[in-house]
Amino acid sequence: MVKKILVVDDIKEDLDTIKSILEKEGYEVVAVDNGADALDNLTSNGIGLLLIDIKMPTLSGYDLLRLAREKVNNNVPMIYITIVPQKEVDMDNIDGFIQKPFTLNTLISEVKKHI
Repeated sequence: MVKKILVVDDIKEDLDTIKSILEKEGYEVVAVDNGADALDNLTSNGIGLLLIDIKMPTLSGYDLLRLAREKVNNNVPMIYITIVPQKEVDMDNIDGFIQKPFTLNTLISEVKKHI
């Protein structure tokens, strides 16, 4: 069974890059550019992993994480994928971290750890 990954990032180039890499690895990817769309897709599509950018307009990655956890509890692993240095990130209640810019291997190995 193909695992579905939901990717949330307001930067189209980053979204396209992540989607392309993960699809080449055989994952089904749902890519959205805001937190509201992410929440809409979270329960309806059988998502197995959520990748969250932190710096987004309207709904930050932190807010999205909190709302997503309320929606699916801990049934879906969630990973931050962000330009914000890890030492500055609130790592409470998150399952993983990917620093931008990332390498192909970093992205794939972190995803495989959690799916």
